[in-house]
Amino acid sequence: MALDKNVLGQALHDARKVFCDKTMDELINEYGSLDNVRKAQATADADEIIKHFKNNAEGKYQPGTLIAGGNAVTSLGVNPAIKLQ
Repeated sequence: MALDKNVLGQALHDARKVFCDKTMDELINEYGSLDNVRKAQATADADEIIKHFKNNAEGKYQPGTLIAGGNAVTSLGVNPAIKLQ
């Protein structure tokens, strides 16, 4: 599956629902402070975004891509370039 804003949006909604279904006092008791609650929610959002990219990004190898490093330039390196579609 390709990247999809609706799928990602639903995943973010679900991750945030965990926080929205609790009172502020419950969250502060669980995380220790309001700042820690905010960090935990941001981390949960970031985790969903990363998972979405890992699971849904599609790409194709670009033939003829040149990889340069400390050695001579070669056409097929260990880390070939991938173009996301």
